[in-house]
Amino acid sequence: MIKTAYCKINLTLEILGTKRGDGFHDLKSIMHKIPLGDKIEIETKDGEGKVLLTCDSDVCKNEDNLAYKAARLFLERYRKNTGRCVDVAIKLTKITPTGAGLGGGSADAATVLDALQELVGGVSDEESLKMAKELGSDVPFCLGRYMSAYCSGRGEACTSIDTLPKHTHLVVAKPKESINTRGIYGEYDKKYGDDYSKCKTDEMQKALAKGEFNEIAKCIVNDFEEVCIPRLEEIYVIKRIISQNGALCCQMSGSGSAVFGLFDNENDTKACFEALKNEGLTELYRFTPQDFEKMYKGE
Repeated sequence: MIKTAYCKINLTLEILGTKRGDGFHDLKSIMHKIPLGDKIEIETKDGEGKVLLTCDSDVCKNEDNLAYKAARLFLERYRKNTGRCVDVAIKLTKITPTGAGLGGGSADAATVLDALQELVGGVSDEESLKMAKELGSDVPFCLGRYMSAYCSGRGEACTSIDTLPKHTHLVVAKPKESINTRGIYGEYDKKYGDDYSKCKTDEMQKALAKGEFNEIAKCIVNDFEEVCIPRLEEIYVIKRIISQNGALCCQMSGSGSAVFGLFDNENDTKACFEALKNEGLTELYRFTPQDFEKMYKGE
């Protein structure tokens, strides 16, 4: 089986405070998949429950790779449920940039769970979702069941909502450098403390239901920008270029460092893409409404 592990952008990301008992922060976020993702080829056969992962990029040790961890977790549950064992071979081709806030690793893990469920079964949807939550906060959203979702808790509690308007064009650009996100929650807390009064995520859900870009543009927010932009000025530079080239709105995704811009026409999108390219950026992507439609259909 061959699948694309579609990554995500955060249309909103609001940090609500530090009152969780598990050390995580409560969040509210609207996550939306985009037509960009790693390629995953996965094969199963009767065996002893072994996992073989090969990757065209030296991103991390297999044992630390979320796709590998997802396969191991699935096989343990599969063996417990069915009493049988299978071997899994995964070939991962990296396309999504790392250190970008786009959830590339989370998407890989979720796609492995989805693929194994299709290939061998033996695991329920509820069990698959539980494993996704164990693997990471963004992994549940990256499962194939979601395209756009209202995410709460530490980001793992997802409810499907309306997607972006059908005429959406998108540009995504990653700075030449990644950003060190160590300690960003603590730094945010020092500046702003606990705050449960935020409402942009709820407003974004309503704006998406209306399908009106003007309303969507008013609701876009990412609290991490307050901390991340001072750490990496290139984020601000990219945001300025996107805004100056006709974007309806733009912001950093997740904890960075990638920045995205939403457009409603092809000409502005192309002009923005060229302006960013002239800036020397190489991890740069442009998507059309047709690209989104193919993703929604699973093509």
